Amino acid sequence: MREELILTPTQQRYLDWLCTPPMERTPNSKNRMAVELDVDVKTLRRWEKKPAFREQWQTRVDDIQGSPERTQGVLDVLYAKAIEGDTKSAQLYLQATNRMAPPTIEVRNDRKTSDLTDTELDELIAAMASREKESRTLRVV
Repeated sequence: MREELILTPTQQRYLDWLCTPPMERTPNSKNRMAVELDVDVKTLRRWEKKPAFREQWQTRVDDIQGSPERTQGVLDVLYAKAIEGDTKSAQLYLQATNRMAPPTIEVRNDRKTSDLTDTELDELIAAMASREKESRTLRVV
């Protein structure tokens, strides 16, 4: 491993602090963390811009955000609110768990595509693409 990819113990401590939820951070501000680490706050900002630091930071954030535990926690909250009668939470919960598919729209056209004008064909394609994009958006939570 190249030396510039290795974080110092102080940088690692700062990264740990950054990856802690803001309400749980001790100390509770970047300026106070700089004092605790005995560095200038500008040094912290410079570390944040270093490719090795950013790469490790991004990897940890991705791991935290994508953790099954966090996802389950969000689903549990949505479920609890849905049971209390919150229809938006119910909809989001059902979509996230793939229990509610978007409504099926059937389009019938007795004309051959070769009989359509270029404008009509473009409009038909755009409408279908729009519906497909919307259905994909609804599935992602």
